[in-house]
Amino acid sequence: MNLKYRLYLTKLSAALVTALFCSSCFTGIESTPRISSDDVRRQRVSASPEQLFLSDIRPQSPSQWQPGKRFYVADDKISIIYAAGAGTDRPLSGTDIIFERFEQVPSVTGQGATELVFRISGDASGKLLKYPVAADLKSIESRERLEVPFTIERSVVDSVDCVMRGNSYYISTPKWYAAADGRETVGRRHIPVRIDSVTTGTYIYPLRVWFTPSDDTAKTFYIPMTIGTDRAATRNFDAVFHFDNPRLRYPRITDDVWELIINSRVRDGMTRDECRLALGAPDSYRTIPVTNAVVEQWSYADGVYLIFEDGLLTRYRI
Repeated sequence: MNLKYRLYLTKLSAALVTALFCSSCFTGIESTPRISSDDVRRQRVSASPEQLFLSDIRPQSPSQWQPGKRFYVADDKISIIYAAGAGTDRPLSGTDIIFERFEQVPSVTGQGATELVFRISGDASGKLLKYPVAADLKSIESRERLEVPFTIERSVVDSVDCVMRGNSYYISTPKWYAAADGRETVGRRHIPVRIDSVTTGTYIYPLRVWFTPSDDTAKTFYIPMTIGTDRAATRNFDAVFHFDNPRLRYPRITDDVWELIINSRVRDGMTRDECRLALGAPDSYRTIPVTNAVVEQWSYADGVYLIFEDGLLTRYRI
């Protein structure tokens, strides 16, 4: 299947494709719940296809947890959440903990408390970890979500991998990391890349998306990504990928300027749209009062700024 057809199909049925792939790849304890039809209708009023994509992949509610459910430990700080006397001295970062059961336990307040009991993947000692929650079991099971601090829910990562693996999208961020050594590198914007896999990342950016650029198939890179709708989800799919070629939206941009844009470069005379495509939206901007001209200053991190006069770039520092 060629790239153009695959992108067209993905755009038309983003939410359907997500549900279809996930249901075909995972069952039982590794499945993830779908959002309701009312949620979808509300989102579709203003959401782009990129924003809707993956929106039906969510953490399981506690009522769906079954023995064997896995959580990836992303930070050794998990040791601070153990119940007294229920923990381990070994570092756990990079390993899985496996849900065993909920245990109702007495609480000081008399309101009821629950411990989440886990075992450590690959640990033959049988040592259990217990995470106390100040709520009774009935209350916990009524929640839509129960977060285990410093972990990443494996079923979410596996579902995203199932949907994205093997597809091609246009990447919009130049902040790439080399697969060989993890070093940050400056990549190209708005070019097609093929997704090789999606794996666990960090507690802040739980997804690590591995890809191969279409113009350099000998190298592999990754970018961090988030998923969800909470405040921490600042780098979702729509922030780093497009379904369609952005070049087609701007037919008036010349080839030489587009070459600057995909390499995150600017030059005098570029328009605001061209500069936004090249560097992204500014952190802040202001209008500077002058005679006989409209002057704007865009400011970015690390002292980068752009000065526009009557909508064209006249000065900049990068």
